[in-house]
Amino acid sequence: MKVEYYYDSTVPPGSAFPCDNAKVVALIGQLAAKGVNAKAVDLKGQQVGFMTYNAAVTGPKAQVRAVFGAKGALQEDFGKNVPALLLFEKDEDRYPNEAFPRSDKELGRALGCEEALQNLLAKA
Repeated sequence: MKVEYYYDSTVPPGSAFPCDNAKVVALIGQLAAKGVNAKAVDLKGQQVGFMTYNAAVTGPKAQVRAVFGAKGALQEDFGKNVPALLLFEKDEDRYPNEAFPRSDKELGRALGCEEALQNLLAKA
């Protein structure tokens, strides 16, 4: 498994998808300490690469796709006012099998990056 978290330390997360970047970065560190290939990428004012954004939008199945794309946050929002968590089944996978934040039909609400990582840690 590979986990990537994209955020921007120069831009606070928006109110639509609140996220505590410091907590998420700490959770990423805990996953890495358990041997998971996990990293946090601080964009520091830069825009995420199109390939990363495109993989998040097109890779996961529609039911586990993030809020990014035609009906949600655009590439300019990715990792900035909407921090993004990508989960890859295998380290060498190009496309994630899950992306957060996203709407969760089972929960009937949005599932954010922090909660997704806490769930991963509980399983690790």
